[in-house]
Amino acid sequence: MASFLNRLWGRRKAPADKLPNQQKSDKLGASLDSKKKILDPYVQKNRDIIFREITIKADPRRRAAVVYLEGRVDKQVLYEDIFKSLMLESDAVTLQQGAANQVIDKISNTCLTIGEIKKVNLVQDMIHSLFDGLTLVMVDGMSEVLAINITGGVQRAPDEPPVEKTLRGSREGFIEDLSANISMIRRRLRDPNLVIEKTIVGRRTRTDVAVLYIEDIADPEIVRNIRDKINRIDIDGISAIGYIEQFLSDNHYSPFPQFKSSERPDKVVAELLEGRVAIMASGTPWVLIAPALFVSFLQASEDYYDRPMVANFNRLSRYLGYILAVSLPALYISLLSFQPELIPYELFVILAQARSQVPFPVLVEVLIQEIIIQLVVETGLRLPANIGQTVGVVAGIVLGQAAISANIASPAIIIVITITTIATFALPNYSMVLATRLIRILFILVTAVFGLFGFSLGWFILITHLVSLESVGVPYFAPFGPVRFGDLQDTLFRGFIYRLKYRPQSIPVIDRQRQGQQDG
Repeated sequence: MASFLNRLWGRRKAPADKLPNQQKSDKLGASLDSKKKILDPYVQKNRDIIFREITIKADPRRRAAVVYLEGRVDKQVLYEDIFKSLMLESDAVTLQQGAANQVIDKISNTCLTIGEIKKVNLVQDMIHSLFDGLTLVMVDGMSEVLAINITGGVQRAPDEPPVEKTLRGSREGFIEDLSANISMIRRRLRDPNLVIEKTIVGRRTRTDVAVLYIEDIADPEIVRNIRDKINRIDIDGISAIGYIEQFLSDNHYSPFPQFKSSERPDKVVAELLEGRVAIMASGTPWVLIAPALFVSFLQASEDYYDRPMVANFNRLSRYLGYILAVSLPALYISLLSFQPELIPYELFVILAQARSQVPFPVLVEVLIQEIIIQLVVETGLRLPANIGQTVGVVAGIVLGQAAISANIASPAIIIVITITTIATFALPNYSMVLATRLIRILFILVTAVFGLFGFSLGWFILITHLVSLESVGVPYFAPFGPVRFGDLQDTLFRGFIYRLKYRPQSIPVIDRQRQGQQDG
């Protein structure tokens, strides 16, 4: 009985499983009613699908229809360049010349004043074109349908990036519209060798994804690697570029970001000129850049806009900030709990007196303050800007003073955690900020167990991990490991612009030279 039911269920289930594959190969019928019948289930369930039957002035005996998604099209273009052109301005003499099966071509070539038009003749292509935001023009007696790109609707205007702010750079940032983001790159990089490849990721969201690179600079192997990984992504949908980043990463267990992200067009252009590849996705204002090097996360746009002496001072401050952000709480624990003899006697007496009333070990004291500061930071990020700033300031002052008064924390740990937090957010890349916060906790724990030896061991493991890490096959810790002497002039320090004649050796490229020979 069970086997009979299984066979019966298998026979009933098979047609449903094969339906999508059948639709892929099904061709559209010639009659308008057959196309309307295919779209009827979607039109009935979705009130934002507009199915409008029209009469073409040039051939009033032939039925036609325009189908589009309300809110996804530019209504001005729809009314002027499609409805008005077909219903009021089409020329009968021009349209009726030639064979009857060429009517759809005549409409495309003589009646519509729109640049991006394609013809589809499969059921699945027609449905996907509609839900991709294209406008369909179908004519009775023609098996082909015109899919016209007049996407528009409400979208955010470009404004200053909220995270990557700069004093001397551009105030323009990416938005959620892929075409607008690509146009920002095109305006700044007018090189005909700039290549933009597009694909669709997500079976249900069908998110447009673009890969950008300069053909005569970027390494073909890196481009092929990224393209193949994107094409292998098989998921229902993606809602942000972070999904793609996780699919493309080489090491999924590393806390370090293996792709650099940016919301600044000027920064992405600079990265493309160095031979990197940019990845954009519709619906997100962030752009992924690969390959990414550790040193690039500590570099800011102002480093190349300011004079070298000023830029180098700021860059060294960031490296110092990174070391403090990772090390300071762990170093405080190791010195106070394991090696107090390394602290000057006068300072140790002050610290011991301040901690004499605190009932917790140093580790617990540090963890309590770390948890509090993390909650304050997260609260400030989630609340509206004005309220978040107020809450952050009030919480920091009130909680710090209250903790000292209640003998829950010593003044020294408040100073340590405050300096650590400031140093953390001095880093110019938010992905590296998140990684640093996690690594700091690991340093605290290993130091609490092994003392100063654990602190040294933590740094040894951290550097070993950085040396072993790769970003799309490129060593992550270059030019320090492996050493690239030619790139050291733009790591801890930045040399004069006119002396940076070659692109970084750490990134494989076709054309190494980026400026001509100059005296200097």
